[in-house]
Amino acid sequence: MCKGVYLAGKMERVSVEEMKGWRDKAEEYLTEVDIPVWNPTRRIPIHTRLEGHLEDERKSMDMCRRIFKLDLQDIANSTVILADVRRSYGAEVGVGTCMELMFAHTKNKIIILWADKKDTIHPFLEAIATEKCYTLNEALEATEEYFDGIHS
Repeated sequence: MCKGVYLAGKMERVSVEEMKGWRDKAEEYLTEVDIPVWNPTRRIPIHTRLEGHLEDERKSMDMCRRIFKLDLQDIANSTVILADVRRSYGAEVGVGTCMELMFAHTKNKIIILWADKKDTIHPFLEAIATEKCYTLNEALEATEEYFDGIHS
């Protein structure tokens, strides 16, 4: 089974750039150091189809379940979770991200939080985090060290 890094973070009510920007940088860095990446933004086409079915409750729920199940499978296949929990663009940490992190915690995954220094992180997130970093570069370096420490 392929072990890698899952990139958790806000996917709802943010722009595609806010959703993908940091993930693309993280994926580039991690790929360069030969670490597989599970990037949920590769499912943006499913999210886009979901928007077209919001009037059809059954169809939209089926698509939400599909996205959720695929994301959980990616987390199960990961060694480390790198989670953007910043509030710098005015967004609260999403329910989906919190659920992903709790699932990862129950699977004994390494959880790296990336927050802004001024952010107040919910105590539950603090409790399940392995480490908290304040820049993407710090978070990526920590992610690489944990991954290499387990897989070397």
